[in-house]
Amino acid sequence: MSSSQVGSITLSQIIERKLLFLLKNDVFPFDGDNYDLGERDALQQMLLDSNSMPEQAFEEKYLFEVNRLSKRTEGRDYSVEKNDDYYESFSNTVVDILTLINPINMYDLKEE
Repeated sequence: MSSSQVGSITLSQIIERKLLFLLKNDVFPFDGDNYDLGERDALQQMLLDSNSMPEQAFEEKYLFEVNRLSKRTEGRDYSVEKNDDYYESFSNTVVDILTLINPINMYDLKEE
């Protein structure tokens, strides 16, 4: 735990902490299943982008990604063979981070 002011925490630090918890915690150990891999990959990708993209571009990129993944699963049954758990976890993780940036993002998942 850090002794710095809470207000000085960056989005990158939050994402990094979530990623480290996912990979190294003893509560729900990372087992490398598709659900864990989806969350890990989303966090890693968003961590890289959080250090190099303006806020608006970051939000637009990931809102588009959530919409794309939503369309992928629309109108069909859940399938382990098609890695639906991976994509569901990836999408859920993206929405979690987007909601931290701006809560309206949870409701701003419009057709692109």
